[in-house]
Amino acid sequence: MAVRIRLKRTGRRNRPFYRICVFDSRTRRDGKPIEELGSYDPRGDDWTQKVKLKRARAHHWLTVGALPSETVGSILRRFGVRKDGPVPEDEPEVVAVVAEAAEVVEESPAGESDDTSGEPDQAPSSEPAS
Repeated sequence: MAVRIRLKRTGRRNRPFYRICVFDSRTRRDGKPIEELGSYDPRGDDWTQKVKLKRARAHHWLTVGALPSETVGSILRRFGVRKDGPVPEDEPEVVAVVAEAAEVVEESPAGESDDTSGEPDQAPSSEPAS
């Protein structure tokens, strides 16, 4: 039996919503899954709202030989779930994870330098300049 991790469509017309499920490869698209791993809402604003995923269970299915579909594979890569990688630790049952690629690096305010030469920054003195 070949096992696939793929999307199961739910939701109404023109408002798609998908469940990330494990299926026997011969099962129809909206058939009964072996296990549900999470959900995917393509209309969400950011990845924390788009994807809910049981990362440890997804890792388990990948290690026992389940093949992800193209779309599910890209979702798993974004969330760092790999067959040969470490077992992800989930907090509660379903975890929303912000992808590292989507994180915005905060820039330091103007005037501060990122100098790593080892010299300490001089604090401005409280005495008025003469």
